[in-house]
Amino acid sequence: MKIQPGVGYTFDSSSKGFTLDTSEQFPDNSQPYRHPFQIINARINAGGNVIYQVQSGIINNIVPLLDDYISSTTVLLDRVTAGVAAPPTAELVSGSYDVTTKTSYIALKSGPDATTNDFPSSDVTSARYPVVIGGNDPAVADTDTAGYIFLGTITVDNVTTPTTFTVSQNVTGSLWADRLKLGTTTAVYYYARI
Repeated sequence: MKIQPGVGYTFDSSSKGFTLDTSEQFPDNSQPYRHPFQIINARINAGGNVIYQVQSGIINNIVPLLDDYISSTTVLLDRVTAGVAAPPTAELVSGSYDVTTKTSYIALKSGPDATTNDFPSSDVTSARYPVVIGGNDPAVADTDTAGYIFLGTITVDNVTTPTTFTVSQNVTGSLWADRLKLGTTTAVYYYARI
């Protein structure tokens, strides 16, 4: 009897019989899967503030910015330095939290191009270009120049000197967004995960 190797197993054959090895042939030693716009690497820094990163994602094929507290500038989520991924890190200070719920709301803010009205703006120098922000308002209102979608939240035990925190995620993928503006009514924004 001849045994052929197949998917998911190997075998060893000798005059004393044969054995099947069904263990994982190519074990996966990689990092756990991270989805676009996942809040990652959250921790408390030496200054006593919560810092975090956001996994790179896109909105309408545009990579958003994140306010990098180290360089004090906004940086693309997919930043690469010297050929190595160097994602920006944001910092939440005491004013970044709702004092009642002790929660900071991590949102993706984007607006239409001021000249062409294309949504979202693809001009990285514009204030309307997509950017991930942390803030203390759970009900920030959309305007004609900015729409918001909450990616997740970070809740702390103390807003001035946090020692513990929890991260909750709302968005689990890249997004496609649409902006609808009719007459004098405030623009309405629609989002779909892609």
